[in-house]
Amino acid sequence: MTELTGRVVVVAGAEPVVGPVAAALRAAGASVALVALAETARTDVTVHVRADPADAEVWARVAMHVEQHLGPVDAAVADPPAEARVRDAFAADLRRRGHGDVVVVRRGDGIAAIVTRVAGTQ
Repeated sequence: MTELTGRVVVVAGAEPVVGPVAAALRAAGASVALVALAETARTDVTVHVRADPADAEVWARVAMHVEQHLGPVDAAVADPPAEARVRDAFAADLRRRGHGDVVVVRRGDGIAAIVTRVAGTQ
């Protein structure tokens, strides 16, 4: 199992894979903020924000909330519709701190492979 203890990861999207990816990152030790429209809140992540991750207006609030409660974001995972918004919210800080990236996931991507890609962004 990949070790992500102490890392803060934002996971955003509408693809079915984002929930299980968020849970797997949490199981690997990361503090995880999941931003997704879902009927029920996930309890297997640190924070679940029910919002449209493709909506630009969501990210000013979400980014500030995540950083206040979990700390600086070390990496992000997004599906293609949410990618641009997630990059807008976090890419500059990730570059400035010299680590982390936005990992784009697509339907059919393996969860273990995504967790490994996130770990490799350090």
